[in-house]
Amino acid sequence: MRVCCYVDGFNLYHAIDALADSSLKWLDLRSLAQSYCSENDELLKVKYFSALNTWDAPKRKRHLNYVVALQNTGTEVLLSKFAKVRKFCNRNNQFCPMREEKQTDVSIAVEILSDCYELGLDRIVIISADSDQVPVVTKIRARFPQIQVLMVAPPKRLSQARELSAACTHSAELTAGRLLKHQLANEIKDVSQKTVASRPPEYLIGL
Repeated sequence: MRVCCYVDGFNLYHAIDALADSSLKWLDLRSLAQSYCSENDELLKVKYFSALNTWDAPKRKRHLNYVVALQNTGTEVLLSKFAKVRKFCNRNNQFCPMREEKQTDVSIAVEILSDCYELGLDRIVIISADSDQVPVVTKIRARFPQIQVLMVAPPKRLSQARELSAACTHSAELTAGRLLKHQLANEIKDVSQKTVASRPPEYLIGL
């Protein structure tokens, strides 16, 4: 089967962060996606969708470091942006300025549909629990009934993903054990063997 995998970066990150084990964050998405393929499957693309913050320098630095690591280990990175919005804040009982990730959901849907038309896919793996992806999954299953759609919920998010799970042909949930099996090397090198990214000290296993 010809397979593509699509990773909702923040949906996955926040679920891993809730596990309170930072060593799981240095995740090899290509290796993880491959683990959902059979021996004779062809994993064509792994695409990671996220956005870089502009207000927290240490977090932005770690995120950029991870982006470079992914780009040098076979994962395509598609970045959107944050926008300032005003939303009602229950804690303050008033509308407050907040930051909101923009364009990511649309970007995921566009890439999935484009790949279905252009690559002749047999299976799609979506790593997300976000119900915003239900419309694109519904369209794919109507237009390409032969394509299998596997939803992989981030850790402990399967119960929150009932709507997306129901739209897909199959569903599963990531576990901490599986995340641990698919970690990037501590140092990532480019094609010239130059080190271009390193596991942050905060992500060292055992800390």
